[in-house]
Amino acid sequence: MRFIGIAIFLLTLVANTVAFAFDTEVWLAKREILTREAERLRDLYRKMATKVEDPAADVVVPIETFEDGSVKTSVEAKKVKYFLKEGLIWAENVVVKNFNTKGEVEIRIDARNCLIDRMTKSGWADGYARICYGKSTSFVGKDVYFSSKEEYVIAMHDSKIESKDLKFGGQKPWER
Repeated sequence: MRFIGIAIFLLTLVANTVAFAFDTEVWLAKREILTREAERLRDLYRKMATKVEDPAADVVVPIETFEDGSVKTSVEAKKVKYFLKEGLIWAENVVVKNFNTKGEVEIRIDARNCLIDRMTKSGWADGYARICYGKSTSFVGKDVYFSSKEEYVIAMHDSKIESKDLKFGGQKPWER
């Protein structure tokens, strides 16, 4: 009887492990879709950067809100150009912040140049960018795609991930 109980326990453990197993095909398919989205935003960034004239200065823009109206995602930038028809925001010297429901910053993105698509809640950081997740993980890379909706980040070049106590501010990755 004891053997049957152990066998059932082990079968249950194996079944649960299989049920929660990582599905490589699903991940690769999603990665392919998000990589295409990154390429679309990269091309849009290059196109829109040539159209920037007379940008607004020192702007904070809410991108997404929670159901109660509080800000979920915001963009702070030294220079901003809105492309209302396209639903895009071009920004220079930008900080994108994702807040939790308590108003605390969960994700912070510092970038020199950036294009944000308000519809897809995603963006392209041209050049170097730093993404901080929580207070202990930092991701630095060049030519970075990010999606707050998908909680996905990919750097096309020179990526580096660190895990330590983070302090916001200091030297920007493009100033190195």
